[in-house]
Amino acid sequence: TNKKNVIILFLETFPTYKIGYFGNPLNPTPNFDSIARSSIIYKNFYVPKFSTAGSIFSAMTGLPDMATINKSSTRDPFANKQHFLLNDLKGYKKHFFIGGSANWGDLGGFFRGNVDDIEIHEEGTYSIPEINAWGISDYDLMMEANNILKEEQEPFFSIMLTAGNHSPYTIPDIEGFIHTNYSQEYEKNGFEKEEELNAFKFMDFSLGAFIDVAKKENYFPNTIFLILGDHGMGHKSQQSSIGSLSLQYYHVPLAIYSPGLGIQHEEILKIASSIDLMPTIMGLLNVPYTNTTLGMDLLSDQSYPGYSFLFTPSNSTYGLISNDYFVISDITGKHLIYDKKDESLITRINPEIEYMINLNEGYYHMSKYLRYHNE
Repeated sequence: TNKKNVIILFLETFPTYKIGYFGNPLNPTPNFDSIARSSIIYKNFYVPKFSTAGSIFSAMTGLPDMATINKSSTRDPFANKQHFLLNDLKGYKKHFFIGGSANWGDLGGFFRGNVDDIEIHEEGTYSIPEINAWGISDYDLMMEANNILKEEQEPFFSIMLTAGNHSPYTIPDIEGFIHTNYSQEYEKNGFEKEEELNAFKFMDFSLGAFIDVAKKENYFPNTIFLILGDHGMGHKSQQSSIGSLSLQYYHVPLAIYSPGLGIQHEEILKIASSIDLMPTIMGLLNVPYTNTTLGMDLLSDQSYPGYSFLFTPSNSTYGLISNDYFVISDITGKHLIYDKKDESLITRINPEIEYMINLNEGYYHMSKYLRYHNE
C-alpha cells in the first residue's frame, strides 16, 4: 500500500563491453556486477542516440531524440513541451541531481519546463566544492543526494546524472579507492589510458558506496533503483563492420534493483530501449497513465518481440535491431540489413525483415512528429 520511491542513475559512458558482468575479464566494475547479480538485468538494452542530453530526453519522454548534429532536444525550445509520465505520479517529491551546472544541455530548463515542482540540485547548492568543470565528483554527488533523500517525508522520484567518467577525469582523494596502474591488458579490453580507466572504476566505486549508505537509510527497503548507461563508446578493441551505427556506442546495461521489494535476479535477453524506461517504471509502481511515448512496459507485455530504434544525426542514418537482424536506413531510402549474430550483410528479404524496414521508417517519422506534438 506504500508508494514506492524511484532512483534512476545515469552512469556516464557505460558501454557493456567495459563491464565485468558482461564479460570484461579485468574486473573493472565489481560494485555494478554485485548489483546486477541481484537485479533484473537487461543484457540487450540500447539507447537511441550517442548523446548524454539526448539520452536524458529519450528516457524521460519515451521518444527517440531526433535533434540534429551536436544538439539535443533538451536544448530545443520548440521541443520543450512534452507529456511526461512523471507528472502522472501524484504526491511524489521529484529531484534531479547533477554534479555541475544544470545549464549544460539546458537540462535544468528541460526538467523545469516539463515536470511539475521538480527540485534541481546542481553546483552551488551542495556543501562540497567543485573539482573541475563537471562540478563535484560522482562520489560526492551521490553522498549529497543521499543526505537529501533520507530527509524526505513523502515518496520521491529522483534522477541522478554522473559526469566523472569524462575528461579531465579528476578523481578526489577518497578513502577506500585504489588507483590501478595501466597495462596493455586494459588497452586490449576497452580502455584508452590510465586516467580513463581509473575514472571508470571510480564511478563504479561511487555507485557501490551510494548503495552501501542507502542500505542504512529508512527509504532503502521501499525504493526501486534503475541503473543504466547514458550511452556507450567506440574502441579499437570493439570495432564493428556496421559503421556509423556500430552498436558499442548504443549498447548499455539496465539493472532494476530493489531487494526490499523482493525483486529477484533475472537475465532478460529480449531487445529493449531506454524509451521503455518510464512505462516500465509506471508498471512497477502500479500507477495508471496515458502512454504517449513510443516505449512500452517491458515487464508486463511479454508478447512484444523486442526492437530498439537507433539514430545517428551526423548523416541522418537510423536503424532498428532485433535479436536476429539489424536494419539500417537513411534519408535517401537506402536500406542495409545485417545478421546481428555475425554482422554479415543480408541480401534476401524475408517477411520479418520487410516488417522491420517498415517499422524503422515508422519510428523515424513518428519520432520527428511527436517531438513537436506531445504536449
